[in-house]
Amino acid sequence: MAIINFMIDSTKLPTGGASINTPVAVGHPPFLLNGKLQQPEYQVPVKEGEQVIIYTSEANQLTSVKLAPCGIIAHQFGPKLCTVEMMKDPALRPFDIPDFDMDPGPQPDFIQFVDNDNPQWQPTPSSWSNWANNPIISEDVKASLVRTYVPFTSFNVSKLVSGLLQYGMEFAMTKDGKTVQYFYFDPYLLINP
Repeated sequence: MAIINFMIDSTKLPTGGASINTPVAVGHPPFLLNGKLQQPEYQVPVKEGEQVIIYTSEANQLTSVKLAPCGIIAHQFGPKLCTVEMMKDPALRPFDIPDFDMDPGPQPDFIQFVDNDNPQWQPTPSSWSNWANNPIISEDVKASLVRTYVPFTSFNVSKLVSGLLQYGMEFAMTKDGKTVQYFYFDPYLLINP
Protein backbone atom coordinates (compact mmCIF):
# COMPACT_ATOMS: atom_id res chain seq x y z
CA MET A 1 0.00 0.00 0.00
CA ALA A 2 1.28 3.46 -0.91
CA ILE A 3 -0.09 6.24 1.30
CA ILE A 4 0.62 9.66 -0.19
CA ASN A 5 -0.08 12.83 1.78
CA PHE A 6 0.49 15.99 -0.26
CA MET A 7 1.59 18.83 2.04
CA ILE A 8 0.00 21.97 0.57
CA ASP A 9 1.01 25.43 1.79
CA SER A 10 -2.29 27.31 1.52
CA THR A 11 -0.55 30.65 2.24
CA LYS A 12 1.31 30.39 -1.10
CA LEU A 13 -1.63 29.41 -3.31
CA PRO A 14 -3.07 31.86 -5.85
CA THR A 15 -6.82 32.38 -6.00
CA GLY A 16 -8.32 29.06 -7.04
CA GLY A 17 -10.99 28.19 -9.55
CA ALA A 18 -14.60 28.72 -8.57
CA SER A 19 -15.78 25.25 -9.63
CA ILE A 20 -14.53 21.70 -9.96
CA ASN A 21 -14.43 22.31 -13.73
CA THR A 22 -12.14 25.36 -13.48
CA PRO A 23 -9.22 24.37 -11.24
CA VAL A 24 -6.05 26.50 -11.22
CA ALA A 25 -2.71 24.77 -11.91
CA VAL A 26 -0.14 25.01 -9.10
CA GLY A 27 3.33 23.56 -8.55
CA HIS A 28 3.91 20.10 -7.15
CA PRO A 29 3.97 20.17 -3.34
CA PRO A 30 6.31 17.98 -1.29
CA PHE A 31 4.60 14.91 0.14
CA LEU A 32 4.85 12.13 2.66
CA LEU A 33 5.06 8.63 1.20
CA ASN A 34 4.20 6.13 3.92
CA GLY A 35 5.32 8.75 6.45
CA LYS A 36 8.64 9.64 4.76
CA LEU A 37 9.11 13.11 3.24
CA GLN A 38 9.66 13.13 -0.54
CA GLN A 39 10.55 15.89 -3.00
CA PRO A 40 7.76 17.12 -5.30
CA GLU A 41 9.13 15.47 -8.49
CA TYR A 42 9.69 12.03 -6.92
CA GLN A 43 8.18 9.24 -9.03
CA VAL A 44 6.35 7.01 -6.56
CA PRO A 45 7.03 3.33 -7.36
CA VAL A 46 3.98 1.09 -6.98
CA LYS A 47 3.73 -2.65 -7.63
CA GLU A 48 1.10 -4.36 -9.73
CA GLY A 49 -2.29 -4.32 -8.05
CA GLU A 50 -1.04 -2.13 -5.19
CA GLN A 51 -3.50 0.23 -3.50
CA VAL A 52 -2.70 3.95 -3.55
CA ILE A 53 -4.36 6.21 -0.95
CA ILE A 54 -4.02 9.98 -1.37
CA TYR A 55 -4.60 12.69 1.24
CA THR A 56 -4.10 16.46 1.05
CA SER A 57 -3.01 18.32 4.19
CA GLU A 58 -2.30 21.94 5.03
CA ALA A 59 1.50 22.14 5.41
CA ASN A 60 1.35 24.76 8.19
CA GLN A 61 -1.34 22.84 10.11
CA LEU A 62 -3.71 25.81 9.91
CA THR A 63 -6.88 24.46 11.46
CA SER A 64 -9.01 27.09 9.68
CA VAL A 65 -8.05 25.67 6.25
CA LYS A 66 -9.60 22.42 5.04
CA LEU A 67 -8.46 20.51 1.94
CA ALA A 68 -9.86 17.54 0.05
CA PRO A 69 -8.57 15.55 -2.94
CA CYS A 70 -11.53 15.70 -5.31
CA GLY A 71 -10.33 14.62 -8.75
CA ILE A 72 -7.83 12.41 -10.57
CA ILE A 73 -6.84 13.36 -14.11
CA ALA A 74 -5.23 10.61 -16.22
CA HIS A 75 -2.77 12.62 -18.33
CA GLN A 76 0.06 10.53 -19.81
CA PHE A 77 1.02 6.89 -19.42
CA GLY A 78 4.45 6.12 -20.86
CA PRO A 79 4.69 7.87 -24.25
CA LYS A 80 0.91 7.99 -24.80
CA LEU A 81 -1.60 10.61 -23.76
CA CYS A 82 -4.47 9.00 -21.87
CA THR A 83 -7.93 8.90 -23.44
CA VAL A 84 -11.38 8.29 -22.01
CA GLU A 85 -11.58 5.04 -24.00
CA MET A 86 -8.26 3.85 -22.56
CA MET A 87 -9.37 4.63 -18.98
CA LYS A 88 -12.62 2.70 -19.48
CA ASP A 89 -10.73 -0.41 -20.68
CA PRO A 90 -9.45 -2.52 -17.72
CA ALA A 91 -6.81 -4.10 -19.99
CA LEU A 92 -5.27 -0.72 -20.89
CA ARG A 93 -5.77 1.66 -17.98
CA PRO A 94 -2.94 2.16 -15.46
CA PHE A 95 -5.32 2.28 -12.46
CA ASP A 96 -8.93 1.42 -11.69
CA ILE A 97 -11.79 3.81 -10.94
CA PRO A 98 -10.87 5.89 -7.87
CA ASP A 99 -12.97 5.90 -4.73
CA PHE A 100 -13.55 9.20 -2.91
CA ASP A 101 -14.26 8.71 0.77
CA MET A 102 -13.62 10.05 4.27
CA ASP A 103 -11.93 8.62 7.34
CA PRO A 104 -13.32 9.56 10.74
CA GLY A 105 -10.94 12.20 12.04
CA PRO A 106 -10.04 13.16 15.59
CA GLN A 107 -12.86 14.03 17.93
CA PRO A 108 -11.76 17.20 19.69
CA ASP A 109 -13.46 18.13 22.94
CA PHE A 110 -15.43 21.33 22.86
CA ILE A 111 -16.70 23.16 25.88
CA GLN A 112 -19.30 25.88 25.79
CA PHE A 113 -21.44 27.89 28.15
CA VAL A 114 -24.90 26.63 28.96
CA ASP A 115 -27.38 29.18 27.68
CA ASN A 116 -28.16 31.26 30.76
CA ASP A 117 -28.77 34.90 29.92
CA ASN A 118 -29.33 35.99 33.51
CA PRO A 119 -26.72 34.68 35.97
CA GLN A 120 -27.34 35.81 39.58
CA TRP A 121 -25.20 36.27 42.66
CA GLN A 122 -25.43 33.42 45.11
CA PRO A 123 -23.34 32.08 47.99
CA THR A 124 -20.67 29.49 47.31
CA PRO A 125 -21.56 26.11 48.85
CA SER A 126 -20.75 25.72 52.55
CA SER A 127 -18.91 22.50 51.63
CA TRP A 128 -16.13 24.48 49.91
CA SER A 129 -12.94 24.10 51.95
CA ASN A 130 -11.91 27.63 51.02
CA TRP A 131 -14.16 30.66 50.61
CA ALA A 132 -17.40 28.95 51.66
CA ASN A 133 -20.46 31.19 51.61
CA ASN A 134 -18.76 33.88 49.49
CA PRO A 135 -20.80 35.60 46.78
CA ILE A 136 -20.28 34.03 43.35
CA ILE A 137 -21.72 34.71 39.94
CA SER A 138 -21.04 32.01 37.39
CA GLU A 139 -22.09 30.41 34.13
CA ASP A 140 -22.18 26.61 33.86
CA VAL A 141 -20.62 24.85 30.91
CA LYS A 142 -21.22 21.68 28.94
CA ALA A 143 -18.80 19.56 26.96
CA SER A 144 -19.40 17.78 23.70
CA LEU A 145 -17.57 15.73 21.10
CA VAL A 146 -17.67 16.86 17.49
CA ARG A 147 -17.06 14.29 14.74
CA THR A 148 -14.61 15.43 12.07
CA TYR A 149 -13.68 13.74 8.80
CA VAL A 150 -10.52 13.45 6.70
CA PRO A 151 -11.22 13.16 2.94
CA PHE A 152 -9.09 10.90 0.73
CA THR A 153 -9.12 9.16 -2.61
CA SER A 154 -7.87 5.65 -3.32
CA PHE A 155 -7.40 3.33 -6.28
CA ASN A 156 -5.56 0.15 -7.24
CA VAL A 157 -2.93 0.24 -9.95
CA SER A 158 -3.03 -2.17 -12.87
CA LYS A 159 -1.78 -5.75 -12.77
CA LEU A 160 -1.61 -5.80 -16.59
CA VAL A 161 0.33 -2.72 -17.72
CA SER A 162 3.42 -0.88 -16.51
CA GLY A 163 5.08 2.46 -17.05
CA LEU A 164 5.39 6.03 -15.83
CA LEU A 165 2.05 7.74 -15.18
CA GLN A 166 1.79 11.49 -15.00
CA TYR A 167 -1.58 12.29 -13.46
CA GLY A 168 -3.38 15.36 -12.24
CA MET A 169 -4.35 15.62 -8.60
CA GLU A 170 -7.27 18.02 -8.19
CA PHE A 171 -8.00 19.32 -4.73
CA ALA A 172 -10.49 21.67 -3.12
CA MET A 173 -9.77 24.17 -0.35
CA THR A 174 -11.96 26.21 1.96
CA LYS A 175 -10.78 28.86 4.40
CA ASP A 176 -14.17 29.97 5.67
CA GLY A 177 -16.27 26.80 5.59
CA LYS A 178 -18.53 28.31 2.92
CA THR A 179 -16.65 29.06 -0.29
CA VAL A 180 -14.49 26.47 -2.09
CA GLN A 181 -11.53 27.03 -4.41
CA TYR A 182 -10.16 24.35 -6.76
CA PHE A 183 -6.56 23.59 -7.81
CA TYR A 184 -4.53 20.83 -9.45
CA PHE A 185 -0.93 19.71 -9.92
CA ASP A 186 0.67 16.84 -11.84
CA PRO A 187 2.65 14.24 -9.86
CA TYR A 188 3.96 10.83 -10.98
CA LEU A 189 3.46 7.14 -10.29
CA LEU A 190 5.91 4.55 -11.60
CA ILE A 191 3.72 1.48 -12.05
CA ASN A 192 5.26 -2.01 -11.90
CA PRO A 193 8.89 -0.79 -12.03
